[in-house]
Amino acid sequence: MNVIGERLAVLTAKDPTKTGLRGLVLLETANTLLLGSGGRTLRIEKAGSAFLLLDSGNVLTGSDIAGRMEDRLGRKKA
Repeated sequence: MNVIGERLAVLTAKDPTKTGLRGLVLLETANTLLLGSGGRTLRIEKAGSAFLLLDSGNVLTGSDIAGRMEDRLGRKKA
């Protein structure tokens, strides 16, 4: 699943100060998402986090989107 360009909200995060943040996913690395929010760029760790995709209502955990996007393309969900 590609989350770049998706609007999302952070439901839970290892860093509790990031819980509740909302923004547009600008970039994804293997371990983080870069969110654009209010003119700022925020780095959110995937591990230990859960995200709500605002447009679809889907909830993703960090393990759902762990690793690099191109490595996930062929991965099947258990």
